[in-house]
Amino acid sequence: MTGWWGIRCVWLRYFDVYRKSLFYSVVTTFVEPMLYLIAFGFGLGGLIKTIQLGNVSVSYRQFIFAGIVGQTILFQSFFEAAYGSFIRMYYQRVFQAIATTPITLSEVLWAELIWDASKATFASSAVLMIGTVMGDFSPPGALIALPLCFLCSFIFAGLGILVAARSRTIEDISYPQYLLIFPMFLFCGIFFPLENLPKVFQWIAWTLPLTSVISLIRTLTLGLPFQVQALPLLAVWLVILIVWSRRAMTRRLVK
Repeated sequence: MTGWWGIRCVWLRYFDVYRKSLFYSVVTTFVEPMLYLIAFGFGLGGLIKTIQLGNVSVSYRQFIFAGIVGQTILFQSFFEAAYGSFIRMYYQRVFQAIATTPITLSEVLWAELIWDASKATFASSAVLMIGTVMGDFSPPGALIALPLCFLCSFIFAGLGILVAARSRTIEDISYPQYLLIFPMFLFCGIFFPLENLPKVFQWIAWTLPLTSVISLIRTLTLGLPFQVQALPLLAVWLVILIVWSRRAMTRRLVK
């Protein structure tokens, strides 16, 4: 039986640790999307003025900045879950230590997922705020996108915990990082419309969760056409990765 009291205690423990480096985390959270915006939004955007998607025309800066929201969700949730949970499990033994208290292992793992999703949502909210202030995003759409960012962060946090649970050493995390995370970053539509790819690569891209995430974010913030397949695909990935990651980490910790 999972209790919210235990989950809250573990989450607050992570937050207290996070506060010690809050200034550094906030600075890097804002600087990274600004670098992408300057390099691609202004630099490449100077060459590519507008993009026509369906009946909607948007500037390339708007297009790329909405993609950066999805990239932020991907990187922040996956890397915090993969490296963070591996360090807490293997080196610091935080999971094992907390599990010796009245807090159960199930509560620890739920708190881990919620913390990873919370951190990713904070980072993506910074990108949404910058995009709204610069006039690239619809303010109501950006506000509605926040709970979507939180839910989608669970997908990549679950993937990160699954990777951590299956990795024997911290170096092993680099394999899915380069073979799965970076290909999603490059080919799921952050930098260009998927329609530019051959059909077979479009189908492959749609099987990856980041494509659906970015599609929904662009629908909310830019008013681009709604891709109906995005919601069921995300729901399937959400259930699979949360259940799979929790079972894998439980098996890793309970021997």
